[in-house]
Amino acid sequence: MKVVTMRTFLLTVAILTISFFIVLFQGEWSLLSFVNVTFLLSLLPLMIGGFLFVYEQGFFNSFAYGFRKLRKSRSKAERYLAELQDMPTGQPIHSKKFAVTYPFLFSGLALVLLMIVVGYTIR
Repeated sequence: MKVVTMRTFLLTVAILTISFFIVLFQGEWSLLSFVNVTFLLSLLPLMIGGFLFVYEQGFFNSFAYGFRKLRKSRSKAERYLAELQDMPTGQPIHSKKFAVTYPFLFSGLALVLLMIVVGYTIR
């Protein structure tokens, strides 16, 4: 849990730093433009973390398993060939685990929520 917290913190600081430099090089500095840039940049790790979370939980495994079974059941010759070669015919696929899923998800979510609150506060 400590590693996830540290990676989340580092990713959050990196996004805030990149946002600061983007707004600084844009020319006109304002808190509203900083909030807007940070909000848009924080959507990227939120989407990546969300996709990795869904992938890790095995949502797409059932689709892959169903298509494999459909393809195998279409041809009896393929089934017989698989039995002769001792190939597994219906094993579900196990998804991978990624170390960056939760840091991406948590830092993106924290920054999106924080920027929504700050955006409504300064308006």
